[in-house]
This record gives sequence, C-alpha cells and structure tokens, in this order.
Amino acid sequence: MTESSPPNPSNLTISGRFDPEEAQTFRHVPFTVPDGVRQLHLSVTYNDRIDSNPLRVGGNTLDIGLFDERGTAAGGPGFRGWSGSNRLAITVGSDWATPPYVAGPPRSGVWHVLLGGYKVGPNGLDYTVAVWFDAGIAAPPLPRLLSEAPRRDALPPAAEANWYRGDLHLHTVYSDGDSHPAQVAAAAAEAGLDFIGITDHNRARSPAGLVPEGDGWPVLVPGVEVTTYAGHFNVWGVDEWFDFRDPSEGGVRRAIEAAVGAGGFVSINHPKPFGPPWEYPALTSLVHAVEVWNGWWSRLNHVSVRYWAERLRRGERLVALGGSDMHSLGLAGAPDDPLAPARLGSPTLWVHAPGVLTAWGILDAIRAGRCFVSESPGGPQLYLSRIEAGIHARVVHATGDALLLIGDCGVVRAMPVLDGDSEVTVSLADLPAGIPYVRAEVHRAGGGIRALTNPVWLAG
Repeated sequence: MTESSPPNPSNLTISGRFDPEEAQTFRHVPFTVPDGVRQLHLSVTYNDRIDSNPLRVGGNTLDIGLFDERGTAAGGPGFRGWSGSNRLAITVGSDWATPPYVAGPPRSGVWHVLLGGYKVGPNGLDYTVAVWFDAGIAAPPLPRLLSEAPRRDALPPAAEANWYRGDLHLHTVYSDGDSHPAQVAAAAAEAGLDFIGITDHNRARSPAGLVPEGDGWPVLVPGVEVTTYAGHFNVWGVDEWFDFRDPSEGGVRRAIEAAVGAGGFVSINHPKPFGPPWEYPALTSLVHAVEVWNGWWSRLNHVSVRYWAERLRRGERLVALGGSDMHSLGLAGAPDDPLAPARLGSPTLWVHAPGVLTAWGILDAIRAGRCFVSESPGGPQLYLSRIEAGIHARVVHATGDALLLIGDCGVVRAMPVLDGDSEVTVSLADLPAGIPYVRAEVHRAGGGIRALTNPVWLAG
C-alpha cells in the first residue's frame, strides 16, 4: 500500500540531518498536535535513498516510527507504530491508520516522529518531515478476504500422533510484508499448515483479531520480531512491544529481560551473515531458542546450526527453531539462490502438542523441545526419542538420504535411509561414554540438511 501526500501545503515542516558517524542511531523529532485534530498525515523525504538490503551501500536508508502525546518510554502506551524504511507517508486518524500504525484520535500535545539512520552515506542524510492536520485522506480499500478456510494441499500425514506443522516467522503489511494477515492465514491454510506466527518488526498492534479463526484455519501464535541495528529476536506469546531503539548490549539485555519477564518465549533470529547476524554473544544465555534455519537451507543456515551446536556443547539447552521469514506471498525465489526470499513453510516447524491445538500448547511444546524442522510442509519427517533401550529415530519420506546422529563430540552414527519409513534404535552402550545428548539430521545425497531435531538429553 502506498499513500500520496495532500496537494495543499503542510501545516508543519521539520528538517534535520544525520552525519555519517550517526549511522544506526535514533532520534525523536517533536511536533505539536493542536486541539480538535481528527487525522494527521506525515510525509518524510530524504536524499540518496537506497533500500535496506544489507548488500546495498553508499546511500541512505531511513527508518520511521511514531509516538503520541503519552510519551516515548520503553514499553509505554505512547508507541503508535514503526514502519522501518518501508513507508515514507503515514496517516493516523480516529477511525483508521496506515498499517502498521495504531488508529485512534490524535490527541493534542507533543508527539514524536522516530527517525533511525539505518544507513548514512558519505554525503550525510538530510531529511524533511512534513505534517498535515485533517487532510481528509480516505482509508484505502481492504483486500478481499475469504469467509472460509481454503481447501488444503494434499500432504503426507504426520507419521506419529499429535504432531502439527507450521511456520512461526512471517511478515505482513503490518511491517515490511506485502500481504494482509488474513491473506497470509489463507495461504498457510492452503499450504497445509496447522499454525502460524505473525512476527512483524517492532509492531505496536497485535495480529490477534486480524486473522480468521475456527475450523480449518491455522492457529495464530501472536509474536513480534524485535529488530535492532545489531541483531533480531522473536518474542511469542505476549501482546506487548519491546524497546528496539538502544542497540547497545545493555539496551538489548533490558529488552530481552522485559520480554522474558512478561512471559514471552524468546528466540535469537538468523545468527548468520546477512541475517543480519547476532552481535550479542553474552546475551545468548538469556533466551530460550535459536532460529537455526531461516528461509531456504542454502541461505548460510549451516552457520546458524554451528552457532547453536557450539552452545549445546557448552551445556546451554537452547531449542532449535526454523521459520521462513516470509515477506511476500508472490515473490518467492528458487532454493538454490542463497539470497532469494523463501516461500511460506520453507522451512516448516513440527511440534508435538497433545490435546486441542492452541497457541499456548504450541509454545509449551516448543519450550520443552518437542519439535523438529523440515525443509517443507511435505517433510521429511524426523522423530527422535529416548526409550529404555537407548535412542530411537524414525525417518519418513527421505529415501536415499542419510541419517546422522550427533552428540557433543560430533557424528556418533551415520546410516543410509533405505525406504520411505525407516527406524533405528541405538543402545546407550553403543554411544560414547558420558555423551550428554543426541540429536539427528537428515542430509541429502548432494549435501545440505533436509531435516533436524532438537537434542534428546541423556544426562541432567
């Protein structure tokens, strides 16, 4: 969705500058809203504009957010939204607002435009913020939404009871995605997913209430991707925003502690080159999980798996997750292009959640590590469990691939997958003495992981 600014002159104009050494810093630009305003519109312009792709350098990328008269405090009620560099025109009124901003009367007082100099080129970044009051901009039409869940793709059923498949890392028009949350839910239902997590960047508005519910629709796990200038982390299960403006280690520590304190489940996202990477190694012990597989496997996900595996070897019981990080329903690239966007469900997260499937049941399963990741909703399926005799692994729909069992010392058993439903049991006596855990991976013949599990812990 794009908006054009009104033709009449603005009521306010504010100009400023980021110098090159001020890259990746935020500032709050104040302006006053008078009494009686029913709608405000902001437009931001700046020089040498380039997009946010980390490979593009030499120009400027400006992030934009908005706080109302209630102030700019971390976690406070004044946060009206953040659109990053995705929108340069914003409307906020009593009855509607540009996604991802929160609608509501623009009460009088001092408001703040949040500006972040994500990229500042050698010429500096000169910006102008123009503000209109009561410009009478009409709400754009909503996309046509389905009244019933679409027919699902035919997928192999889960080989074991109470296992469900989903994708917990998705974006919509409420950050930098191209689709309404209800459209994403419809696509997920059609793809055969049982649950979804909408994790828009630094969102102020929860996705709850924006997607259909009930028979045939995926269960929504509300979330947010807290997006700082030195790493991203997802938080699921809470309906709050967490401060992203201070990228120092102390600032990110406070944000993670606030999320955990609110009952959120926290995962480091894509700790790999161009992820962007995670630059807070001292904070890893504060989180619950690591997104080891983000988008197509070829997108340097082996780096994220190595990051997670190193922490397992230290005894840190971090859960491994996977998510597509889907931003566009219609622009998915090819799996062999390491920079191409992935499609919904690539990869897929499988969870073991007995009983009626709910968001809280999904999060409980993930907290307990009852989950594995596969390359797509079609599999492969990879089940790993502790039994009295030792470790039991089951691989479904991976004929011709290889099954690897891995401990802290590396691969402890490797074997070919000879048919479409293979099982193997390894006794504890056949494992290295003192091994603390075993996890499993399925590798394709030509290289690359097709599925991986969380560890089964044997000690402690």
